[in-house]
Amino acid sequence: MKEFDIGFIRLNFIKPLLDGLNTEFAIKPNDLGIPSALLEEPLSLIPISFANRWVEQAEHLSQDPLFMLKLAPYINFESVQLFNKWVYYTPDFVVTFRRINYGCSLLQSGCSFSGLQSGNIVKWTYSNPYATHQARLHDSLRMAIMKVNMLRYYLGSDFSPLQVFLTGPAADLKRLEAFFGCKVKLSSAQTEVWVNASVTHLDEKSQWEKQAPLRLSDAQFDEYINIPQPHDMVKSLYSLINFSRYYGRPNVEFLADCLSISRQQLQRRLSAHGWNFSAMTANVLCNEAVQYLFKGYDINDIAQRLSYSNEQSFCRAFKRLRGMTPYQYMQKLKTKT
Repeated sequence: MKEFDIGFIRLNFIKPLLDGLNTEFAIKPNDLGIPSALLEEPLSLIPISFANRWVEQAEHLSQDPLFMLKLAPYINFESVQLFNKWVYYTPDFVVTFRRINYGCSLLQSGCSFSGLQSGNIVKWTYSNPYATHQARLHDSLRMAIMKVNMLRYYLGSDFSPLQVFLTGPAADLKRLEAFFGCKVKLSSAQTEVWVNASVTHLDEKSQWEKQAPLRLSDAQFDEYINIPQPHDMVKSLYSLINFSRYYGRPNVEFLADCLSISRQQLQRRLSAHGWNFSAMTANVLCNEAVQYLFKGYDINDIAQRLSYSNEQSFCRAFKRLRGMTPYQYMQKLKTKT
């Protein structure tokens, strides 16, 4: 039986893009079908299939196949909430380069970020097997822009790479090459940004400067490192169920849509593993409720965030699984602090 294979991206990794769309094109998240509650939680995990739809809708609404170029001032690591300061708090450029590669794996799963030196050329590469159709170009361009913006942060706004490779369908090469300041190759197997190896040796004129180190609460750190890998069925289903509650009460049809399979196929796969969707949903929502309680959220607010019809139904569901009411659980937390 074919297992689930799905990648996720955190909201904070694409939030700069959403901010840019709002400012430059007056395209609001609601226009893309993004619930307002989702925007309140920067570490939320989004199926890449949904992110693909959002950028394709953005292209349709902006009427610009290369709308990413206009959003370039917003698409940078400095704008990635909870990640921005940490990525530049390094002793030199090379450490920042490496930190981006392994740090991005906590922002986006199922994708590869790597660097390879070949002679006097350093090739930064990015591959996303979950970007499809026109979204392949948008996703590739987003990451190439982020990388080049990082280089320009260190080396000056007039810096240009040696060459850029982008995935996805054909586009206006003249506009692309004007932005990157170098040759651009389209329809490549992966995204690549080539630079001369000498740029890794910064001089006194570089724009490097230290920022404050990453500061995360225990709850944020726990959430940050908890990102499912593509073939981890249990964690992937957990994350899909958690994502679906932003769109209302989790249901099989919504998850099947996220996985691009039919309801019947999803139900067969769940049954083959002995999983009950209703029981899984109850466990996911209860676990998320615990996280909200730990963060100090009000119980009525938690019930609304988890798509329960009212506070009473939430409290009954919580007690069935935890053996105590949310109020009792909250008191238990207070005695431990």
